[in-house]
Amino acid sequence: MKLNFRSVDLNLLPVFAAVVEEGQLSRAAGRLGMSQPAVSAALQRLRLTVGDPLFTRSRSGLNPTPRARELYEQVSNGLAALADALEPGQAFDPSQSARTFRIVAIDYFESLMLGPLISALREHSAGMGIQILPQLENWSALLTSAEADLAFDTRRPTDERLTADQVAEESLVVVARQDHPHIRGELSLDDYLSAEHVVLPEREQRTLPLDLILGRPGWQRRIGARVVQYSNPLWVAASSDLIATVPLRLAERLADTLQLQILPFPTETPTVPIFLIWPVALDKDRAHQWFRWFLRDNLPF
Repeated sequence: MKLNFRSVDLNLLPVFAAVVEEGQLSRAAGRLGMSQPAVSAALQRLRLTVGDPLFTRSRSGLNPTPRARELYEQVSNGLAALADALEPGQAFDPSQSARTFRIVAIDYFESLMLGPLISALREHSAGMGIQILPQLENWSALLTSAEADLAFDTRRPTDERLTADQVAEESLVVVARQDHPHIRGELSLDDYLSAEHVVLPEREQRTLPLDLILGRPGWQRRIGARVVQYSNPLWVAASSDLIATVPLRLAERLADTLQLQILPFPTETPTVPIFLIWPVALDKDRAHQWFRWFLRDNLPF
């Protein structure tokens, strides 16, 4: 038997969607212009309607249950479409928003873009914020569960619940300390293969095409150290005879500070695409649309 809509308060759904997107009752209440007890009471009524607790608590806030994630995916687009239909002329006003956008990204993006983006954002809004979330294993689940708003990655998503635009591309270079005993201003393929390297094993496989470039017979790097953060290879290279293959923009940011040589990769390499990724469920959200425009217009790439 289908649910009788007359028995359901549809006003509960925007409250539910706001809690999913904000992850905390207080932030959802502020966004909706409601008191926190009123938001809590609305959630309790919806729990009784759908027969599910909807959220579990963690140190980071409220996490949607599987049923809540399913419900959110089903209603979020409808709510956005309904809002557009009822208020077609009302645009999102960033100056009145206190929304924090959560972006999944490796520390490369955090180092390069967070400062410039916050500075640019303050020209539009005093209350909006950006939070970077680490790109851990199964990070895309943060997007599909509405625990994150956007992500940056070097691969286009295959999950049909996610969509993406390529917003930039990156080149690979090699760095070595300025007083390296064997590398002075130029780098041959033999130099590259005979030198010791500092690498990011897991992250390179996921984000850089080195597995394809170095997949030829005899093209095997000598690994001297393995690290976990994108900027760390540059610091290691700056204080040792190890060399590192890194994104060009990161090398340009730190080369002067660390007294590094920036050398072209010794063989032709493809550029690395950078994709902005977000949930299909948020595609028509006005604030989300504005923020995606803002990112495309202000990324320091």
